[in-house]
Amino acid sequence: MSKKHCKFHNSHMSYSCYNATVKKYMNKRSKIAILGFGVEGKALFEYLFGREYLNITICDQNVDLKAEMPEGISVRLGEDYLENLDDFEVIFRSPGIKFFDPHIQTAVQQGVEVNSTINFFMDQCLGTVIGVTGTKGKGTTSTLIYKMLEKSGKKPGIDVFLGGNIGQSPMEFLDKVKGDDVVVLELSSFQIQDLRKSPKYAVLLNTTSDHLDYHVDREEYLRAKEKILSSQKKDSVAVINKDYEYSKYYTPLVQGDLKLISRKEKVKNGAYVEDGGIFYAKKGKSEKIADVSEIKLVGSHNVENILPALVIAKEFGVSNEDISEVIREFKNLPYRMEFVREIHGVSFYNDSYSTTPETSVAAVDSFDKPTVLIAGGYDKGLDYNEWAAKLLSKESLHTIVLMGATTGKMEKALIDAENKMKPGEIFPKTILYRKSMESAVIDAYAESDEDGVVILSPAAASFDMYKNYKERGNEYIAHVRKLK
Repeated sequence: MSKKHCKFHNSHMSYSCYNATVKKYMNKRSKIAILGFGVEGKALFEYLFGREYLNITICDQNVDLKAEMPEGISVRLGEDYLENLDDFEVIFRSPGIKFFDPHIQTAVQQGVEVNSTINFFMDQCLGTVIGVTGTKGKGTTSTLIYKMLEKSGKKPGIDVFLGGNIGQSPMEFLDKVKGDDVVVLELSSFQIQDLRKSPKYAVLLNTTSDHLDYHVDREEYLRAKEKILSSQKKDSVAVINKDYEYSKYYTPLVQGDLKLISRKEKVKNGAYVEDGGIFYAKKGKSEKIADVSEIKLVGSHNVENILPALVIAKEFGVSNEDISEVIREFKNLPYRMEFVREIHGVSFYNDSYSTTPETSVAAVDSFDKPTVLIAGGYDKGLDYNEWAAKLLSKESLHTIVLMGATTGKMEKALIDAENKMKPGEIFPKTILYRKSMESAVIDAYAESDEDGVVILSPAAASFDMYKNYKERGNEYIAHVRKLK
């Protein structure tokens, strides 16, 4: 690993890169700690415990977990659950626990093997792995790839699996994966920050800024994403979106075949949009796959998810007919510009998965009909100035309903943006402030126009009021269903 990948500095602190050499391989007598008992932690525990790794300790903040543990399994619960990690030989870090947490780094320096579910899966998986990461669009792109490979009528005896950050831990199907099988993994920055083995096929989508409540700054976030490329080999394939500034930093890291995608210009190897058509290019020769007008996904930004999916599908020999059929049939995933219902001409969309300003703007830009936006939530330390300016300049958006912890920050951003913009650049907005989802939905409906749309696209995380984005989206759907 080169020096530039092993160490980086910023104004806050300096970190040494994770030592990719495993000092001692885990065996059934190893003292193992699983840090965090969420989806990944539980799946990993079930996998190890079912294979007679019995010297396991569960470390978690939740003091009520003891009752869930099988007999003989130790626990460290409560506020001090990360203390004295050097008591163990191997620790598995769940994605929600920062790799650069001082407790983790102390354990590394003490010679403890620090592992993760994704690292373990990558080490053990017999099949070919396609990894998809980026700020937004990971779930849609991963599912599109999966659907295209499934649609292709794969060869007898070859299976395709989908897992990762999208919901199902890959540990649940690890033992089912055979040598010729294909695994599609949606990977967050939390999951790949200490990645030791890159997938053979890596897709790096738009990478802007996110999770600044988790990462020290944008530089650390971008460095985490590069891990999907940093240990690829010459027979690997990397797909990168040329339209984003980050591409000039990541493309030099590509060691195998580089495929570019673009909505703005023609590329020689990859996929692009031109004159309303979607094209695949290889060595400068292009072929049309479909028309943009055929896309069922709501939101023009979803073209960015389709392009890398078709590139990967072509790498696996999927026919143009099968690719175009998936493009024509595929609809928005739950919580991602999901259509909820239409009532008296007003269409409601659930985009609760939107936790960044960029995705919220993309949601609003999906429509030229009279629009009401519900936004706000947990403050992840994001900048809302550009979000505010773009919303103020969107003519069809007439009402913004703010709720949650970011209300004050978003309001200030809107006021500041208005003061900086010229009068002709601003379209009048009604700004409402509500304390509950119920009142936000009721008043959004009251402000809506016939043949208009109401969108929940928060531009913020959900943790101030909800357990996760799904719970937030489900409450939105429930209140929309009650409208008469």
